[in-house]
Amino acid sequence: MKTATRRAVVATAALAAAGLFGSLPFDGSSVAQQGVPTVHRDVALVDIISDEGAYDTLLYNDLSTGATSLYNAVDTATNATDANLLLGAGTAPDFFDNLFDGAYNYDGSAYLLDTYAFEDELNQLAGVSATTSETAILNDIAANPILLTTGDTLPTAGATGFDTDLLTLANDDYTTGSTDLTTYLDGLSTSLATVGSADTSAGFTAALTELGTLYTADASALSTDFTAILTDLGSLF
Repeated sequence: MKTATRRAVVATAALAAAGLFGSLPFDGSSVAQQGVPTVHRDVALVDIISDEGAYDTLLYNDLSTGATSLYNAVDTATNATDANLLLGAGTAPDFFDNLFDGAYNYDGSAYLLDTYAFEDELNQLAGVSATTSETAILNDIAANPILLTTGDTLPTAGATGFDTDLLTLANDDYTTGSTDLTTYLDGLSTSLATVGSADTSAGFTAALTELGTLYTADASALSTDFTAILTDLGSLF
């Protein structure tokens, strides 16, 4: 996704969230002259951070274990050598790092960075301080390490432009992932000739089946955790 497009998506999501907050009912009295509602908080702000952390961990685990499941499905349908060639995993693969010549990890890391940037913006709209939100995000990253393009470093909590920095890091990872994917595709014709038509068909059929299974299961689990976040946000008003 191009930089401008991705930032537009994040901005649109943030505006949508702001619209959600504006439309939620308030539990409390209003100041008659100014029409300013009294906010009633049934949920501590830390609850949002906690549910958000659970969601982030689940998302990270889905990306990580999903790569392993995908590789294993193709390996079972063919063999280890052919699976490595078909998926660009290399020899003795570290699945999350090496699939599609590394593109999987860089693109997955970029997606997580985009998610963290959006969450920080959402947290601050809900009244969580920048330092509290960003410290929690950096703790999530420490617990579930992501891959950064060489030379890139994470911003510190409370730093000016924290979200912009995360999006810049994501852009760099997407670029690196795109280069890796190009390398994978450039070598795919040679890999297919080596594997042969029978294993190619079996391997890609297994991959598509596994991706469908993973999507169904993961979407359901992520939806449950995301609903918990929205419930907490709704309870703030």
